[in-house]
Amino acid sequence: MLKLRVVAFSVLLSLVLGAHQIFVPSATGPDFITSGAQAQGAAKKEQKVTATIALPGVQVETLNPYGHSTTQIYPTWKHVIEPLIEWSWSKKQIVPILAESWSNPDHNTWVFKLKKGIKFHDGSDFTSADVVHSFTRIQKDPDSKQSSSIAHVIAIEAIDPLTVRLRTKNPDAALLFRLAQRFITNKAAYDRLGVTAADRFALGTGPYKFKDWIRGQWFVVEKNPGYAHSDHKPTVDEIVFRNIAESEVAITSLLNREVDIISNVPPESAARVTGVARIESARTINIMFLGMHTSVPQFNNKLVRQAVNYAIDRNALVKNVLRGYAYPMDAPVGPDQYGYSREIGPKYTHDPAKAKKLLAQAGYPTGFEVDFLIPVGQYNKVKEVAEVIGGMLNEVGIRAKLRTQDQDSGFAAIQNGKVGMYIFGRGSVIDPSEYLHQYFRTGVTKRLEFSNPTVDAALEAEQASFDPAQRVKLLQKAMSVLMDEAPVAWLYQYQGLQGVSNKFDFKANPGEDVYGWDLKPRLR
Repeated sequence: MLKLRVVAFSVLLSLVLGAHQIFVPSATGPDFITSGAQAQGAAKKEQKVTATIALPGVQVETLNPYGHSTTQIYPTWKHVIEPLIEWSWSKKQIVPILAESWSNPDHNTWVFKLKKGIKFHDGSDFTSADVVHSFTRIQKDPDSKQSSSIAHVIAIEAIDPLTVRLRTKNPDAALLFRLAQRFITNKAAYDRLGVTAADRFALGTGPYKFKDWIRGQWFVVEKNPGYAHSDHKPTVDEIVFRNIAESEVAITSLLNREVDIISNVPPESAARVTGVARIESARTINIMFLGMHTSVPQFNNKLVRQAVNYAIDRNALVKNVLRGYAYPMDAPVGPDQYGYSREIGPKYTHDPAKAKKLLAQAGYPTGFEVDFLIPVGQYNKVKEVAEVIGGMLNEVGIRAKLRTQDQDSGFAAIQNGKVGMYIFGRGSVIDPSEYLHQYFRTGVTKRLEFSNPTVDAALEAEQASFDPAQRVKLLQKAMSVLMDEAPVAWLYQYQGLQGVSNKFDFKANPGEDVYGWDLKPRLR
């Protein structure tokens, strides 16, 4: 039925628009679903290269590009719609995409010069009006889940067709890192069609054009042959992002040549990925932690939160559950992330006796009971890790009642402050400012509802400082207080394991991102 509606809508749209040219998504779906006649006809044409990428436990839930805040979905959308700038793993710095350059006339002002000659997929020009439209929607769309990232931007102005000026309420030194995941859509299409229809056509400037989407099944893009404004040149003709939540299904699909890249390969299964495929690996910047929401009365007591930290044996989790494919964390960020220092403390070693003593001091000598949510599908071995943590907590008197939930609904519950204790991850942390504000600054989100005036002051000051050395000191001050206050128990960072078909050259990166332009088909 969805297919028929897309076809009918496309015909109607062509009649309504008349001379207005617009890209219309294909109604045929991914190439792996074709009739025999279609397959025979296709064989007569030049064979095209299709890559199929498995999305582990996450999916494109909506065609509103701002209706999500899931780290693993940003790379999917980035094939079609692009940001002004991005973080380059190879260059270790922010680089231009739609913007040509940027500057700060003062600490509250950002001016972006845009590249000339960029076209949307319908042939229309990319201009500053599109940037104003997109950032305004991120802020004001009631369904936007990205508004907090630019909440401090109080003015978005098109100075001329190729110049945009942003003004912030207060200095915001880390704004660039957040803008690297804020994508630009086509204002003219939204003006002509309205929000719902324009979302359906997903007109972007990216190296791939939107082709097809069915919730829970796939998101398909096809090569944009005219793409030329960055080094993201498309190297495959079509990419199918398939939703495969179960790791065993993903591995089987890879070995059966049904998909080309899978992520979150379980450590004990890595040796199976051989023959037609191989393992590519990199230490990730994903931060795994145990969150303790202050709606649980016991978690309003710092001694209880510290007891939880002492109860957990991080080394055992890494060695016994994750088979060594992870790194225990001793701070809110890892050594490859901005602001890390071994001096950030205090440190939490595994000490059950101390945990019991702290619980007794807090007034809970016999412990207490707490619900423990495990969102499953996205993070490797997370259920097994949580079960072992539950045993460690039970040993000191904290009786955790474990329950699992699918990744998307579990994350929604966490975002809405409905979960007492949970295990979760925060991905794409390069500069930790956004993540620290998101979880630990008073009133920003409901994920923990933790509040500490010293942390608030340090985070406010680091955000305002354009002096790198001073920013690092302020971030480290905030993180040291957080280690003492222990609103979460920082656990580990994964060694990411991705299974890759031998049809392609591909190297893993710390963000575990998979992009079509990083896939190089091998000659046969």
